[in-house]
Amino acid sequence: MAVEGGDKIAIETIGLLESRLQRLAFYTTGASELENLDENHFADAKAESLQARLQQAEDRLRRLASKSQVVEEILSLYRNHANIFPKTFEMAQEVSFSNSERLSIVRSCATLFPTTASRLTSIQDLPIPSAESSTSLIMLHPRLANVELLQESQSKEIMDLRLRTASILQRWYEIGILAYGECWTEWDERLMEVEKTLRREDGSRAREAAAV
Repeated sequence: MAVEGGDKIAIETIGLLESRLQRLAFYTTGASELENLDENHFADAKAESLQARLQQAEDRLRRLASKSQVVEEILSLYRNHANIFPKTFEMAQEVSFSNSERLSIVRSCATLFPTTASRLTSIQDLPIPSAESSTSLIMLHPRLANVELLQESQSKEIMDLRLRTASILQRWYEIGILAYGECWTEWDERLMEVEKTLRREDGSRAREAAAV
């Protein structure tokens, strides 16, 4: 009897589930139940109903959880916090196209076939580098490594020079600009005081001369 499309997908899905259970058992316990099974078991498994195989898979998962604490903790985490696990993707529905739609798709991509073929042909026509060129490149590797080390050393030296230059500029600004500015301010204040003193003396002399 031919297997329907939905049943075929279900059988393949359960087969994948059984295969993953076998790998999980091997990863967690170091042994697989396949070691104790013969060929008759696989023949019986194919003949069993989907519901029976699914029930067997659930029983195997429970037995595995009883043997492995890691599996039990993961199942407990899934039962209590199922939202942290990625959701399974819904199976995409099979899309059927008519012959005219398929023909239109092929025609729309027909121009790409010659281009792809010519590119593949051009790749085959590319010459293989000679052994001398490959040898010279290999011999250049130590020199390139030395150049890379030299470049790293120069980069560190340049960084150190930049830091020293920034420190010198900061010191020049503090001493050459700010200090001189404060000095000129102090001199200006002293000149203003001297000017006030001279004006007071001139006023005093003028008043004394007027009194005489």
